[in-house]
Amino acid sequence: MPKLTTLERQLVFAAALLCALASPSPARAQTAAPATVAGRVTDGERGAQGVTVLLVSNEPAQRFRATSRAKTDADGRYLLTNVAPGNYQILPVAPAYVVAELTVGFPPGRRLTVVAGEEVKDIDFRMEPGGVITGRVTDADGNPVVGEQVLIEPAADASGQRPRFDFDQRDQQTDDRGVYRLFGLPAGRYYVSAGCTCETGGVSYGRRKLFRRTYSPDVSERAEARVVEVKPGSEAADIDIKVGRTLKTYKVSGRFVTADTGEPVAGVPIGFGTVDARGRRMGGWGGIAETDARGEFVTDGLAPGHYVVYPTTTFQQQASEFYSDPLSFEVADADVSGLVVKLKRGATVSGVVQIEGVADRAAAAQMLSSLRILPWVENAGQQAAGMGPSRPMPVSPDGTFRLTGIVPGKLRLSAMNEAAKNLSTTRVELNGANVMGGLDVAAGAQVTGVRIVMTYGTATLVGQTTYLNGALAPTARVMAFARPVGAGQGPASSRSAEVDARGFFRFEGLPAGEYEVMVNVFNFGAGRTSRSAPVRVSVGDGGEAKVSPVVDFQAPDPRQPERRKEP
Repeated sequence: MPKLTTLERQLVFAAALLCALASPSPARAQTAAPATVAGRVTDGERGAQGVTVLLVSNEPAQRFRATSRAKTDADGRYLLTNVAPGNYQILPVAPAYVVAELTVGFPPGRRLTVVAGEEVKDIDFRMEPGGVITGRVTDADGNPVVGEQVLIEPAADASGQRPRFDFDQRDQQTDDRGVYRLFGLPAGRYYVSAGCTCETGGVSYGRRKLFRRTYSPDVSERAEARVVEVKPGSEAADIDIKVGRTLKTYKVSGRFVTADTGEPVAGVPIGFGTVDARGRRMGGWGGIAETDARGEFVTDGLAPGHYVVYPTTTFQQQASEFYSDPLSFEVADADVSGLVVKLKRGATVSGVVQIEGVADRAAAAQMLSSLRILPWVENAGQQAAGMGPSRPMPVSPDGTFRLTGIVPGKLRLSAMNEAAKNLSTTRVELNGANVMGGLDVAAGAQVTGVRIVMTYGTATLVGQTTYLNGALAPTARVMAFARPVGAGQGPASSRSAEVDARGFFRFEGLPAGEYEVMVNVFNFGAGRTSRSAPVRVSVGDGGEAKVSPVVDFQAPDPRQPERRKEP
């Protein structure tokens, strides 16, 4: 069996994790004609031989799964065959190299939408040797710090801008000598640091020690840090970091009880979050502690800082019936005990999902089993923690569903479809009233009679995007949205699709009707979103319609009203 690269191992792990979280669904048979994808990988002007090119699925049921691979020949050319129609990320696996124009995120790559029988050509990649930063991390006594993560961040360029940066963290820990080696770095100027940003708090897992963030060589402020210059194929050596004394950590204990009766609640997974001086949640983690039979919990390894504690459903197989207001506390120079988190019983929402356009009951039941209901309460994250079901909840084969632990507020419901692309949410009703935009849920309410209607569609929309007055940034993410004309606002009323590197996108399985199509370009780092003007198009059952949205990077936002010019 060939040895897997680090990236391939990460893809395998991510796919396994996703499959473990999702309930099994029958594999979708490939009935359409397969496609091919071809291109060339170059290193400078020469073809790069022996580089593995991966095609990674972006489909919800197969996300992160490497579906096809090929190696480049002596001229750097590759050919991927027997490619099923779908949405993908395509990337060359060359960890020591920098590949131009890859998307930021995981997995990196270039987005590609493939249709049945298509011969996709000229998906080319240009790469160059990455730079290296290496050094050693020691503590205040000169001893090596083992297993410490080393972080890099870009320094501002000549214009004062800090470029968007996303680096694979596969090899960012120090070894038994305290030595680290960061490779495959894009050319640029960097700050290098080790330790945690513990100004608001931090947690030590197991035997891991905590150190305050220290920049090379031994300063705590980034403005005073050494700037490391990295050039293609070069190595910046002896970028050492001397961290200070180990931070002392403390124990935190308390109990979870019901707010109305004060009864202890067992088996509650505990979540912690750090809070800044303005009360803003800065980060969090969960699953490191759980209440016992008496509702009590204890955890250690917390550094001085400001925290909140709350119940978390992240690690539960089923949704909790409870939520709580986050309880604030501070760790100063001693253990903290006696915390009491009061759990409130959340609202319950139940109803049924119905599929229109499918006469076969067995087929409809199979489709229903592949659905998940995603509840989202507006602003709940700022008001309460443990927001009921934090993960999509399953739908029974008869279409019924039940959500518990819902936080008071405006609840939006959407049905996630993991298997069939042909289902679209067309209506959400409560006792006959349209609630596509959300329904108001009171504390502890028992809401019944919700009806989510999904329609089986056979129409297709294909689009080709044109960009004017500017170039598409490599870090940009481009999404197309198709909303039925006359539909209300909200995520349930529209469909989205990735726009690939060629500007191509495709919606399949839409109900017949008239649609408004818009393309959004999210320019990460530029802090701006560019949009096309809406394009209207009609499509019938089994038909295909084409649209050609135009994104003008210098045009005003078409969704905003035009300002009148003063005379």
